[in-house]
Amino acid sequence: MRCRFTSWLRFLLAVVLAVWLCPPLRAQIYFGITPIRLELKVGPGSQKTEVIYVRNNSPRPVRLKVYTENWTLKEDGSRNFLGNQPTAFACRDWIRVNPFDFRLQPGEMKSVRFTVSVPGDTQPGGYHAGISFEQVPEAPPGGRLGQVAFTGKIVAAVYVLVGKVEIEGSLTDLVVDSAGDFQTARLKLSNPGRTHFRLKGEIRLTAAGGRKALSLEVPDEPVLPGSERWVIIPLKEKLGPGSYKAEVKLDIGREELLALEKDITVR
Repeated sequence: MRCRFTSWLRFLLAVVLAVWLCPPLRAQIYFGITPIRLELKVGPGSQKTEVIYVRNNSPRPVRLKVYTENWTLKEDGSRNFLGNQPTAFACRDWIRVNPFDFRLQPGEMKSVRFTVSVPGDTQPGGYHAGISFEQVPEAPPGGRLGQVAFTGKIVAAVYVLVGKVEIEGSLTDLVVDSAGDFQTARLKLSNPGRTHFRLKGEIRLTAAGGRKALSLEVPDEPVLPGSERWVIIPLKEKLGPGSYKAEVKLDIGREELLALEKDITVR
């Protein structure tokens, strides 16, 4: 019973993520996938097959197409989907999915298999691509599509680690921004290495006299190889005007933590 409840929670999370992926007023998505992220270790010249589960949570049948595409992150952390455009550390061409076009009845779940085949001459590194699940608009029986047809899309991120690669990264800046009653902390990170890393850590802000003002958990976000990006964290409580000392500690998968201390002024 607990396992079934956990599966439902995962599908609900996938649906929420899908709505976040799509611009407002474009589409409502009533299907979900799990897992939403896969991290695989595959050697040069080797293959690995995994499964993604998709479920139709709507009261009507849906048709889905599944395809691979490359993606990257912009400096502000937003995802940029590139189709078949090659980029550094992209691996779209290594992935084959089956099935790639199918219908789901209301409440139906289906497994979609995909195989990652790493070329034999691939250099050690961390590579990434996306497996996209996109709803295909269909006319109702005896009807036809209107002038505007909405589609929904969810993308599962696939990371492929080839060989042994050292994680490299640095934390270069912290900025606190205010816009009315809304405040954010922004972390600037750099990854000069050949594989991605993910973030785990905390920001502590103390006011004059050492009084703790705020503690923020850093979200589990990726920083792709050969890139720089900002990670934006909304503040849970508004900081009043004054001077603060900020301390950041991040675990990126190395033995040593990334750390930063900075004096912050909020006006």
